[in-house]
Amino acid sequence: MSKNGSIKEDIFTVFLKSNLDIMESELCLHLSEVVLEQSFDVTEENDSQNKRVLMLDMYGIEQNSNVEVIVENVLTKSNNDHQRRLLKIIGRLEKGIIIYQALGFRPKDVEQLKNAVKGKDINLYFVEINEDMIPLINKLNTDTHKLRIYENLNTLNTIANPIKLLKDISVIKPIQGNMRLRRDGTDRNLSNLLEANNYLLDQLEANIPYFFPFQRRKNLKNRYLSFGFGKSGVSLLISIEDMRHRAYVKLTFREFSPPIYFKIKEREEEARELIGEELEFLDDKHTIAFRFNPYGVKETVDRLVDIAEKFILTFSNQVLYGEEMLGRQEELEYSFS
Repeated sequence: MSKNGSIKEDIFTVFLKSNLDIMESELCLHLSEVVLEQSFDVTEENDSQNKRVLMLDMYGIEQNSNVEVIVENVLTKSNNDHQRRLLKIIGRLEKGIIIYQALGFRPKDVEQLKNAVKGKDINLYFVEINEDMIPLINKLNTDTHKLRIYENLNTLNTIANPIKLLKDISVIKPIQGNMRLRRDGTDRNLSNLLEANNYLLDQLEANIPYFFPFQRRKNLKNRYLSFGFGKSGVSLLISIEDMRHRAYVKLTFREFSPPIYFKIKEREEEARELIGEELEFLDDKHTIAFRFNPYGVKETVDRLVDIAEKFILTFSNQVLYGEEMLGRQEELEYSFS
């Protein structure tokens, strides 16, 4: 979703996810279980050895028709890159709703996509994004501290009609599927790695929504979840239980990022006071780690969420902006004084 440090499409997508009533009202849909960056298998049937997946901007379920909903957003007019993505999605989707949102649509793109869904149980919504949204999104992207964007998304609500369904070119017909809504969290089998990681991700998103990487779905099959943290080569890793039976939050520095690690290490004692005495600086691995023995999954997740938030608030100024952008740094709850 992001390119060259810009998170404009992320901002627009998170805004819509936080204000689902906008899409539901304009498109006459009832959306549920909406997530961002959901993986979607587009592997060709005759080439199963070469697995290919796309990360969808938005994914959910339409409750009245019980079908999948896939949303693709582009803050320009329709283009070749998104056209190829959508054709791949249409090729693999058996039944569902595709919502394509852009500033405008080239006639040839509309015609090609409409031809692609002919004879399939797929509804195709062409939705025009109000161009008055763009200056406000640009301002959030360039002028607002990345951890403050979420709390300022309401500025986009000043636009009366952010999106408009183009009914005359859309393909909308009665369809009915059998998608089942996800079970309530209380029914999860948290002894299962996938279920436990999904619960962890849900709690991170619910409690720290302003950290946009937590808004995106992840590969849940590993013993840890990995999130990009602003600069290239910096990752936030979180595990309920690793191979050595330890839970942890780690900030790792790779590629060209070790200088950031050593700059933070200069304030090691202050970091321990803010986060906890268990905080470790592993110089040989360029890693800042907080490790502890896990207990029940829910209790462990609660502590991981608390520690992760302290990591984010303590280190974000240095990781996201550094000394070369002191003017963009802000005083956060746990940030270095």
